[in-house]
Amino acid sequence: MDADLQKLLDFLEQQKTRQAPHFPAIRFEKVLSFMGTTSLAGTCAALAICPIHSLEPTIVSRELRVHMGGSLPRSPSPGECITVHLTNVDQYQGYQVKTRPLASAEAASSLCEIRGDEMVVQGNQIFTVHLSPYTMTSFEQVPFEEVRQMVGGLRYALVGVGETANISPRFVFHVEANLGRVVLYHGDGLALKTYQNLRSNRRESRLVIDLDDFSGYVLRGTVEEFQPREHPEAYERICQGFAAGNWGKPSRAFRLVADTWERIAPTGR
Repeated sequence: MDADLQKLLDFLEQQKTRQAPHFPAIRFEKVLSFMGTTSLAGTCAALAICPIHSLEPTIVSRELRVHMGGSLPRSPSPGECITVHLTNVDQYQGYQVKTRPLASAEAASSLCEIRGDEMVVQGNQIFTVHLSPYTMTSFEQVPFEEVRQMVGGLRYALVGVGETANISPRFVFHVEANLGRVVLYHGDGLALKTYQNLRSNRRESRLVIDLDDFSGYVLRGTVEEFQPREHPEAYERICQGFAAGNWGKPSRAFRLVADTWERIAPTGR
């Protein structure tokens, strides 16, 4: 087996143990990962991990400025947005702060301003990334104080760039290696923002990181929805994982077939 592939598989196996203390109530082998998706066919979300300096509300209730170190994974192109994913993993709750799409005549600085060694992302709206009462409405209204209490003390944010860029957490319940590629299996309960992106673009960037130091891997490949009979072992493990989390049965099951991967770690300070 290729040495780089073996290192990735070893890392995934280690994370089952290292991440377990963060989820004591879910007694089943799993690895928390983060799906980076976009709505433009054939593209992958560009991802980075950046230290958080502060969260700043604005006079507009839906908006939020996120002050961070490091840098964007790349500058957004016209039609693309920036999303900043903030998850309190121990409580499995969090938010995404998204900018509006960049207009063709604008500079990227209208979405992300550089102030010395700090960048400030101008969030246009706050979205929940886990099931909450706010997800039941088409235009979520999340109070800043709730965001501050839940994620104000986080050290790092996950940052994505792309058309309708979205970063969502998913537990991986089964892993395989096939013809030099890595295959990650997960289930979904509701057809939310990630699924809307996957309907138009099946390319994905997947973060799998150590939840203590936020270093790990970003994998890129294609997401495929599958039927239980096609991968019975994987589907059974997904169902067992859902049962352990008291989430009922998955409404859909997916596999990411990753053909490339590379190390990733926080940038800046």
